[in-house]
Amino acid sequence: MKLYTLKSAFGTYINRIQSIDTSDNLPFSGGEYNDHEDFTEIINKLQFRLERDVNEKKMTSDFLYQAIDFYYGPIIIKSDQEKTLHFFSVSPKLKTLLEQLKLPKHKFYPIVLNIDNGIDLSYYILQIDDNMTSYMDYNKSTFYGLNLISDELSFYQEGEIKSEENLLGLLDDDIFPYDKSMSINQELDWVYMAPFFMISEKSKQLLEGNGIVGMEITPFYEVESDYGKPNDLGYLNKFGGREIIINGKSTMDDLDIDDFPRADKK
Repeated sequence: MKLYTLKSAFGTYINRIQSIDTSDNLPFSGGEYNDHEDFTEIINKLQFRLERDVNEKKMTSDFLYQAIDFYYGPIIIKSDQEKTLHFFSVSPKLKTLLEQLKLPKHKFYPIVLNIDNGIDLSYYILQIDDNMTSYMDYNKSTFYGLNLISDELSFYQEGEIKSEENLLGLLDDDIFPYDKSMSINQELDWVYMAPFFMISEKSKQLLEGNGIVGMEITPFYEVESDYGKPNDLGYLNKFGGREIIINGKSTMDDLDIDDFPRADKK
């Protein structure tokens, strides 16, 4: 099963949106998805625009201030702080396509986005659940933990970690947990494995086939590890040594883990 990492493309178009908050308090308590939390009233009070630098585009003159289909953000800015929400912003065209896919829990908030002087277009803020706990089968998943003090790794096999509570309990022992093999118990076209959403082959074909602009889509096992260094498991690929399983189909199907590039085999 092939999955692809999804990012907002960077290098040609401005790929973030922002809003200026003039209230006394930053209006959002957080960005995590919550079924019972609704940002409509707050969002309706804000104005959104493509991200500007402090010199109003002078530093970013090589970027195109044009409408694309997919943005990071918004970033909510005050004079002394900023907060990036765990949201994306999408065009009406992209929203229509996303409604054809099986996504984790999500909400759309309509906004008006200022693209450039005199150009205001309808968009949607997409808030999507990036906590996979309610979609996971813990008994079929495996994990590893990085000791924050000694940098040593601990490995937990199927059945050892039975719930999110068990997993987060590792933090009490200064162990930061990661998914090694994440088993999803329902069909999803978007799955989150930090720091990216992974999208299905169906998603990729639908988005590319309809000419969606602004997305960077990379095969799951071709994403380079940060700063050219190996990941925690020693692979030169960010997700080397890890897998996602959706309804019994694995990203490791037809692959051999021994063929993955490792730092100790260079």
